[in-house]
Amino acid sequence: MRRLIVLFALLFAVPARAELHPYLQKASVTFRPLPAATQTAPANPDVRYVGGFELEAHDTEFLTGLSDLQLFPDGDGYRAEAISDYGAIALFNLKPDGKGGFRGSDLSVDPLRDEDGKPYYDKQLGDSEDIASDPKTGAHYVSFEGYQRVMRYADWHGRGETLRLSGLPPFPSNEGMEGLAYIRETGGDSLLIGVEAGGFWRCALKDGACREVRAPEPPGFLYKMVSLAVLDYDGHDHDILALYRYYDPFNGPRNILRLMRLSGDELVLETTLLKIAPPLPYDNFEGVSAAPTADGYRLYLISDGLHPQDRPKLLVFDWNTSR
Repeated sequence: MRRLIVLFALLFAVPARAELHPYLQKASVTFRPLPAATQTAPANPDVRYVGGFELEAHDTEFLTGLSDLQLFPDGDGYRAEAISDYGAIALFNLKPDGKGGFRGSDLSVDPLRDEDGKPYYDKQLGDSEDIASDPKTGAHYVSFEGYQRVMRYADWHGRGETLRLSGLPPFPSNEGMEGLAYIRETGGDSLLIGVEAGGFWRCALKDGACREVRAPEPPGFLYKMVSLAVLDYDGHDHDILALYRYYDPFNGPRNILRLMRLSGDELVLETTLLKIAPPLPYDNFEGVSAAPTADGYRLYLISDGLHPQDRPKLLVFDWNTSR
């Protein structure tokens, strides 16, 4: 009888391992080059289009709806952190492949968590739109647009803490806090919030008090704020990248990226860096980040596709500030 039990155990153990094997595979992402764009005419002569890529995820279906990304130096490339409007954080690497593109990367897509440490159960609660990070502590701040709030995460796997902000008006449904940037100040750090429906607010982290910031009008009819990012924290932490999106059903989406300077309670337009329209690849670009280079900065824009089945796109531009 014992020999019969061992025989049955062996027979059933082997198939079990074979069935479980696919689930042990790590998710990954590859970067498929988009067709080359010719005769591009950037809004700024110091900005050059480098190329575009479609992000293809393997062994996961959750790399979608990306609303913003941040880049952190990592060897010969960058560690990328991207949030989605489905309440998730995606982590991957951008490493040059020596051919003008990026090597494939391991990928993790994990849910953001609420104050009880639980994932968000619907899109209204988990509609995360922009990230900002404290360069000293590494803490992350995320703005949410459905149920409008800003949450702080000490790390991406822990529970979130809702900031108690005062002085903000009610924003229109689904047109709220799209942009978020971390501002360092000798008198106390703050968050700069950009609202899709229009307007900017600066909220002190020491007490959560928010006050309105004067700012230029949007760059044109139907253009709306979708992302804010500090240029860098090496002497340029008050230079702000501001991404605007235009959409109509006949022409599709367009984007304009501005550089603005935060001075006290006023944003001042410094220049328009780029415009995204045909023949450039275009999509619903909602996030922007910058990485220093020898001559200036490399700009990265990430898309939240117009349709659930759309794969994210990443556009790359070089901005020469040395001329």
